[in-house]
Amino acid sequence: MRHGTGSTGDDAAGAAGAARCPYTAQTALSPQQDGDRGLARGEEPPWDQLRSRHGGLVSVEVSPGVPGWLLLGYKENLQVLRDQTHFSADPRPWNASGAAPVRGAALSHDGDEHLRLRQPIVDALASVGTQQLVPVVQRAAVHLIGRVESAGAADLIGQYAAPLPALALNELLGLPDSYGHLLADLGANLWSGDPDRAATAAPAVRAYFRGLVARKRAEPGRDLTSLILEHPHGLTDDEAVEALHLLWAAGHEPTTHLIGNALLRLIEDPGVWTAYLGGTLTPEDFVDYVMWTEPPVSVLAGRYATTDMRFAGARIRRGEPLLFGFGSAHTDPSVSGDTADSVALLAGNRAHLSWGAGAHRCPATAFTRELVRTAIDTALDRMRGMVMAVEPAGLRWRPAPGVHGLVELPVWFTPTGEREQSGARPEPREPVVRRRSRRRTRLPAAQGARYQAPFAEKPHVPDPLEQLLEAWNPRS
Repeated sequence: MRHGTGSTGDDAAGAAGAARCPYTAQTALSPQQDGDRGLARGEEPPWDQLRSRHGGLVSVEVSPGVPGWLLLGYKENLQVLRDQTHFSADPRPWNASGAAPVRGAALSHDGDEHLRLRQPIVDALASVGTQQLVPVVQRAAVHLIGRVESAGAADLIGQYAAPLPALALNELLGLPDSYGHLLADLGANLWSGDPDRAATAAPAVRAYFRGLVARKRAEPGRDLTSLILEHPHGLTDDEAVEALHLLWAAGHEPTTHLIGNALLRLIEDPGVWTAYLGGTLTPEDFVDYVMWTEPPVSVLAGRYATTDMRFAGARIRRGEPLLFGFGSAHTDPSVSGDTADSVALLAGNRAHLSWGAGAHRCPATAFTRELVRTAIDTALDRMRGMVMAVEPAGLRWRPAPGVHGLVELPVWFTPTGEREQSGARPEPREPVVRRRSRRRTRLPAAQGARYQAPFAEKPHVPDPLEQLLEAWNPRS
C-alpha cells in the first residue's frame, strides 16, 4: 500500500497542493472527496478508516492554502518526534516568511538553542517535589469544590478541571490567589471558541507574564519564576516571558481535559471505578490508560521537513508542516491490538505519545501526573457518589481535531460536609513570595520649610500586574 496521497513527481506546487489535500485540519478533517461523509462538530475522525486508506500519513490543508501532512501511524508519529535531522520544530529556516503556518506546542528551536531555552524550565520544575506540589493543588481543589458543594451539583470542566491548573500554577509562579483567578478567567476566554473574547484575552495573557517577570526581577522569591530568572543560562526578559507563557499555554488545556476525561471514564465505567477505588488500578496506571483511550490532545502541530524527502511512501517537500496524530497513533493496531479499551492491556503502558518523545518531550511529565492524580483523588473524596446529570449522548465535546475534551461535564454528588473554616480559600501557611519593604531615610527639612509628617510616604504606584488585575473585566 502506498502511504499518503502525496505527489510522486515534480509537478508545480500550486497544482499539487490543490490535488493532494483531500482533508483540512481546520474543519475536523472533514473529507471532501471519494464520497466520504463529513464529521459532526466535535466528532473524532474515523482513524481506522483513514489509516486503512492512506497508511501512515495523509495530506491535509493545515490552514487555508497551506498544504501539510497529518501523521496517522504510531511508528510514523514516533519517528518524527525523535528525528531532529529531517524534521525540525523551527519553521524559520524552511519557510520564506519565517512564520509558522500553524503554531506548535514546543519551543520553536532545535539543538543548543533549544537546550538553552528549555533547561531553565526543566530545572525549575524539578525543584517542585510531591511535598510542595500536592498541598498547592489540594488547596486549589478544595477551594473550587467549596464553591459548589452546597448545591450538590457541578460542571466538572468549567468549575473544576479548567480553573484548577491556573490556580495551582499561579501560586507556584509566586503570585497571590487573585492573580490565579485572573489567569483562569483569561484562559477561559482565550479558549472559549469566541473570536472576540479570545482577541481580548490574548494580549492580557501576555501582559500577565510580562508583569510577572518584571515583578520577579525586582523582587525575587522562592518560586518557579525566580528560579527560571536566576538560572545560569541567563534568559532575557523576553525569553523568560516566552518560556513561562509556553509552560502555561502548552499545558493548561491538555491538563484540564486529562482531568476531565479521567473523571468521565471513572463515572461512566463501573469496572474502572471499582478497580480505582479498590486499589487494583493505581492512579499512575490509570493516567496512562486515559492517555491511550482518551488522549487530551488528538492532533498537534509539530514539525517541518528540513529537505525534500520520501517518507512513509509519500513525497514531502522541504518546509511542509507535519501534524502529530496522537488520536490515530493510539488506536493503531500495531500497538493497541484488538482490545484498545482493555484496562489490563493499556493501564501502566507508558509507550503512549501524549507526553511526546525525543528532545522536545514534555518537561512537566512528573509535575502533571502528580497534579492530575491529586485533582482526581480530591474530587472523588469530597464529591461522593458522583453521577452524570445528563445522558452520555447529551455530552458536548470540543470541536475536533486538536484538543479532545468535553465542553462541560455536569454531575450530581453528595457533599462530604467538610468546609473551609472561613468559607474562602486559605492562603498558604508560608506565602511563596513576601514583598520586601524599603526603609526610607528621613532627610532634615530645609530652614523655613513647612513642617511635614515624619513618616510621610509616597502614594503607592500600581505595577503592571496590579493594573492588569484592576482593569480586567471577566466579561470582556
